[in-house]
Amino acid sequence: MCIFLSFVLVFIMVFCILSFPIADKITSQRIDESMTLEEIKQDYTEVFCDEFDGDTLNSDFWSFEGSATNRNNELQTYADSMADGNIEITNGTLNIIAKHETRNGKNYTSASIITQGKVAYKYGIFEMRAKLPQGNGMWPAFWLMGQTNFFDMMMWPITGEIDIMESICGKDNNNTVYSTIHYGGTILSGSTHRKGDSFTLDEGYFYQDYHIFGVVITDREMLFYVDDFIYNRVDISESECDTFRKYDKYILLNLAIGGEWAGAPDASTPFPNVYSIDYVKIYQQQ
Repeated sequence: MCIFLSFVLVFIMVFCILSFPIADKITSQRIDESMTLEEIKQDYTEVFCDEFDGDTLNSDFWSFEGSATNRNNELQTYADSMADGNIEITNGTLNIIAKHETRNGKNYTSASIITQGKVAYKYGIFEMRAKLPQGNGMWPAFWLMGQTNFFDMMMWPITGEIDIMESICGKDNNNTVYSTIHYGGTILSGSTHRKGDSFTLDEGYFYQDYHIFGVVITDREMLFYVDDFIYNRVDISESECDTFRKYDKYILLNLAIGGEWAGAPDASTPFPNVYSIDYVKIYQQQ
């Protein structure tokens, strides 16, 4: 019994050390607000790039989040593999496809892919070039979650959430995207803090053409941008934001349908509906 209890105590200690690390000290300076995105990028070098050149997902980078995923009272079931037909890669483009069909007791299907346990960085520039879907009930996203060093666990919201790009398409929102960070709270309570902003195109819609969505993350702040325009600067220097200085962040790309924010599709929503991604890149400071 003593040996068993000793093993349990060691297990708990290792779990706590790896799951709740000490936050990095803030060493960087604020990025001068007069600097353009191009000028900021001059201090960074590309460390990850997927341009989807093959005909299937690169399993060294990506995994399917799968049909067990259930968030925000969404209406879809997510694909478990390429065979489900909600991911297609053609001509250097990753297409996440939402369909009005029955699977796993749901009336809609889609896909969510993640780099958890495969590609993750604490700081840097995370960037995607994509064309968004259209129509009521479509909820595409490009976001980051923190992972622990304990079997790559995700313990939201303790490990933090960074929504680089979300759009609730339709409802006069096809020209607007949102960026938000979630932090604080516990696994039981959910996130207790959030900061965010939105960006609206001067003309046109995000489903008509490709745009670049990204974030610059340092130990002090986050700068969210669309194309070359920085529209949201978030200060994370306060202690409440320590979570973002603790964990490496992995990428999620998904197309949700319905849910608490997006609302349900209607007769005007086209199916199949496609979220097209040209590339995903990560840059690290030199």
